[in-house]
Amino acid sequence: MKNKWIMIAGVITAMAVTSVQAIPITGGISLAGTYTTDTGNLNTADAFTSFSQVYVANVAGSFLGAGITMYSPGSVVMSIFSFNPFPAAGVPTLWKTVAGTFASFTLSSPISIVQGNDALTLRGVGTLNLTGYDATPGNWIFTANQAGGSFSFSSSNGSVPDGGSTAMLLGAALSAVALLRKKLIA
Repeated sequence: MKNKWIMIAGVITAMAVTSVQAIPITGGISLAGTYTTDTGNLNTADAFTSFSQVYVANVAGSFLGAGITMYSPGSVVMSIFSFNPFPAAGVPTLWKTVAGTFASFTLSSPISIVQGNDALTLRGVGTLNLTGYDATPGNWIFTANQAGGSFSFSSSNGSVPDGGSTAMLLGAALSAVALLRKKLIA
């Protein structure tokens, strides 16, 4: 009987370990391109009305060997968005690659908006997506300047709280060990 419980515990442990295996994205990606705004002046704008010549300018971590097409204007499609007010639902797909390996980014919310002196800086949190990896929370920064009508966007998986899922997994594992120990002793 004791061997039966050990075998059941082994199967449950193997299933639990397999189901929590995740491959999060590490590192980040940077984009660049040109834009137009709703007012034609970055100092008074509330939204971006178009993006063009968007390309991947830099990659790190998981993106490095993933087959992302680099330095090819038009290899990334960027969605228009409002930042004043920022959409309550976020921006479902701010950008996505259309050449090379698929990657995308969803804007969840802005943390700060700094506008003036011919520049705009937006910062916030969102979700990185890359083929072969799990969707991963990440930070983002978007900067634009009036002089050249150009922008840069960077996102990375730098220290975003996981909402307590790590603590919940640890608690579940410790509970399972305690129950298993109790069953084996009985």
